[in-house]
Amino acid sequence: MGDAGFFKGTSSDQDSRFSNKEKKLLKSMSFPPEFDAKVDMKKVNLDVIKPWISNRITQLLGFEDEVVIDFAIGLLEEENPDPKTMQINLTGFLEKSTQPFILELWKLLISAQTSLGGIPKMFLEQKKEELRQKKDHEAQLKIRQTAVMDAIRRRKESDMEDIRGNEQKERERRSRF
Repeated sequence: MGDAGFFKGTSSDQDSRFSNKEKKLLKSMSFPPEFDAKVDMKKVNLDVIKPWISNRITQLLGFEDEVVIDFAIGLLEEENPDPKTMQINLTGFLEKSTQPFILELWKLLISAQTSLGGIPKMFLEQKKEELRQKKDHEAQLKIRQTAVMDAIRRRKESDMEDIRGNEQKERERRSRF
């Protein structure tokens, strides 16, 4: 009983059966160079990115899955999210679409942290284009409306001239008799 302070065997750290599978996956997988950039989530307006995440996941899956969407958003709500672990965690849900999705998301986050208001530049450009198209559409509607109104005025003037001409003919006819 002299060996009471000594335990024989191995610890869970030493036993390969209990190794960290996530670390093994991280070492074995290749990731794009954009994943090396760190993102400060305090500078990112996550409320603007949440709808994009929801739409993109729904597009990739072909149906709306609130669990996957909430899980992806939850992974982003951490202090310093890691795109590599996010990709590993979402692979079970998105399968082969995971890496393109995370790459797009990470590029948006990098763009958002460098812009004012934490909004990705791509979103700002899309909004500008949308406003420009709306303005062009309204201008075209205004042109059409003006053209229709002009046509109505010309028709009304033409009708008034016809009425005046008819009245004049009627007077002439009456004056003959």
